[in-house]
Amino acid sequence: MELYQRFSQNLYYSAYRIVKNTEDALDAVQEGFITAFQRLEQYNGEGSFEGWLHKIVVRKSIAYYKKNKRFVRNDQLENNAELSIYQEENSTFTFELEKGKLEKALNQLNDRYQIILKLYYLEGYDHQEISEIMNWSPVNCRTTLSRAREQLKKLLI
Repeated sequence: MELYQRFSQNLYYSAYRIVKNTEDALDAVQEGFITAFQRLEQYNGEGSFEGWLHKIVVRKSIAYYKKNKRFVRNDQLENNAELSIYQEENSTFTFELEKGKLEKALNQLNDRYQIILKLYYLEGYDHQEISEIMNWSPVNCRTTLSRAREQLKKLLI
């Protein structure tokens, strides 16, 4: 229970950024913890436990995203304080406008581009880690990220 309380909130935010659905994000986190506990002997002590758990939850989130293919509609976006980076009223307003524009552009990209951009920029994974998660070659990962960035730039201009 202590591990769940310690890591669940950050894992939820990571899952939510991928699946864009509260229920699926909660399910991905829960299934991630179950998988981690079932495969605890596979954690070899290299790196942090939180990082190992984070990779499991991200993989579960991607699986949910691919399985459900749910796309975010504008009325599904939540503007609650816990997801907002800024607390000041003016900063929050500006941030929400930019966030909305970026999310709209991201939602126009195909699934493959959305996932790689989120893993690289939001989750902080490098090319090697993404290629392992997605079962791609590192070259394919770099190429896909480059194309996704170009596509996103065109949509934001």
